[in-house]
Amino acid sequence: MAGTVMGWWRPSRRKGGRTSARTRRVTARVTALRSLVNGGPSPDFRERLRADLMRAHADERTAGRHAAPPAAHAGSRRPRPRRSLLVRLRPVLVFGVALSGMFATGVRTYHAVPGEVLYPLKRVAESTVLVLAYDEKDRAEREMAAARLRAAETASLIGEAAPDRRRLIAQTLDDMETKTRAALTRVARRGHADGEARRFARQQRKVVEPLLPKLDGENRDKATQYLRYIDTFTASGR
Repeated sequence: MAGTVMGWWRPSRRKGGRTSARTRRVTARVTALRSLVNGGPSPDFRERLRADLMRAHADERTAGRHAAPPAAHAGSRRPRPRRSLLVRLRPVLVFGVALSGMFATGVRTYHAVPGEVLYPLKRVAESTVLVLAYDEKDRAEREMAAARLRAAETASLIGEAAPDRRRLIAQTLDDMETKTRAALTRVARRGHADGEARRFARQQRKVVEPLLPKLDGENRDKATQYLRYIDTFTASGR
């Protein structure tokens, strides 16, 4: 029994032979690797490696030489000069000139008299202001302001030597009376002439009365009739 068991554990000769052959091959490989580690690469391998490295270095230098001109060209490009102060301030200057021109035109339009180029623009602006009045009292005050302008325009026209001066004065006096009657009618509609209406009538008399000797017969009659009308508000105090 014991002999049988021992015989089962004893390896056969065939199997032992295969193991010995495998061991010899592994030992040979280890010995070859050890020789490579101890002795280093062979001279042929070193020569090939050196040639490959030199070739790679030459290729890199050639590629860098071809890429250098564009870089140099880009570096030689001059920087874009900064815009001058005048160019940067040009929009501000243009806006300032335009604003000044608008202001000057507005002043000239306000002081324009009948017969001048800007006078129609003045009357259009005046009509717009009257339309924008928010109640009867405000509309009356704006119409009084328009009548004051007509009186001042009449005084300006008297001092001019325009060929159609008499016609322009007649039109201005008619419009002054129209604006005055409209304003004072709104005041009377409220039942009494307030202090603003009385002050307006006195101011208009101070401007129009000195013009009577300088007016021709027809325009003098218009101015006299106008003074009689506004006197009813200063005298009666209604």
